[in-house]
Amino acid sequence: MEKVLPSVISQDQTGFIKGRHLSSNLRRLFNVIYSPAKSNTPEILLSLDAEKAFDMIEWNYLFTALEKFGFGPNICAWIKLLYTSPEASVCINKICSDYFKLERGTRQGCPLSPLLFAIAIEPLAVHCRNSYQIKGIVREGLEQKISLYADDMVLYISDPENTVPTVLTALTEFQKISGLRINLNKSILFPVNSQAYNIKLDTLPFTIPDHFKYLGVNITSKHKALYQQNFGVCMEKIKQDLHRWSTLHLTLAGRINIVKMNILPKLLFLFQNISIYINKSFFKQLDSIITSFIWNSKHPRIRRATLQRPQAEGGMALPNFQFYYWAANIQAIKTWTQINAHTQAWSAIEVKSCSTSLYSLLCSPINESYRKYTINPIVLYSLRIWNQIRKHFKMENLLSVAPLQGNHLFQPSQVYP
Repeated sequence: MEKVLPSVISQDQTGFIKGRHLSSNLRRLFNVIYSPAKSNTPEILLSLDAEKAFDMIEWNYLFTALEKFGFGPNICAWIKLLYTSPEASVCINKICSDYFKLERGTRQGCPLSPLLFAIAIEPLAVHCRNSYQIKGIVREGLEQKISLYADDMVLYISDPENTVPTVLTALTEFQKISGLRINLNKSILFPVNSQAYNIKLDTLPFTIPDHFKYLGVNITSKHKALYQQNFGVCMEKIKQDLHRWSTLHLTLAGRINIVKMNILPKLLFLFQNISIYINKSFFKQLDSIITSFIWNSKHPRIRRATLQRPQAEGGMALPNFQFYYWAANIQAIKTWTQINAHTQAWSAIEVKSCSTSLYSLLCSPINESYRKYTINPIVLYSLRIWNQIRKHFKMENLLSVAPLQGNHLFQPSQVYP
């Protein structure tokens, strides 16, 4: 099932689908929120809270969905066998209830459960994409309607006064056939543009915050505010964590391992999922805090650069956070160089937002003004990070590897695209 799901489930769903990543949802959302709109239509996001999503799916609906998506009788029979007459008992303080039959939900902890849930929720996504009454947000001529990570759903909506009632009707009808219930009081409405504030948002059954958390990232109305709401908050947590750990009697190796296991994962998650330029002052402050911790506020006896070397080269593999930040951003930037860059929603927006090839901009002179070709802030920040990398590793001249097609520096490609 894992092998065939990428061809069955739309790219809008990235949760637990092989080859898809959470970062795609966030980068797509950033492109929608922070890219300039070309219309005056009110635009909002709806972040929907599914109530106990994995526990609510009706089995009859699930089995029907499997058949409709083309799964054969053999695999359907095996899945039905797993869900035939299961029973459960509730135990509290060693006192257990009588066994009762289960009739809905996917098994907790079962590796098959998220795959089955992706199939179960896909019909809702199909309806949202195909309904002409549900109007999405258009960026660079591409309409964005729905984004999912398992049961985390975001709807991109324009003309909310007419579209939201249609969405609510669709959710009600989907609940009747699938059992999946959306908790509207816990769902969030987030205005995307200033026009959205001109309509009566308080009449809609949603919470309306000034920022909200989506897939572990604090989403703000202004792109620059992402730094303080995420990296600023994370830095304070790091200081608190290291202060608690510093009271223990630990070896140098033990303290470095704490940095690897406690600090690095938090920052790496943000590096991989937030498209923003971070000044070197952030990394200097971070290195200072970590150096103070690993040497227990005493004078360092070994240079940080030496500690950051691999153990095979005499170091202790202390993380170089600047390098992790660069590597995480290269992972996204390299998509621009691929022929199928347009297959992902976020990269398609970025490619179309630029009047020249993004690949060619990666190879253009470092001092070039990119604003002549794009005003997309996500693209501009990514190019700025890429130039940082080029300067550090002395890769300033990349014209020899620049593409010919769509290259603004190669005149024939502009005449004969």
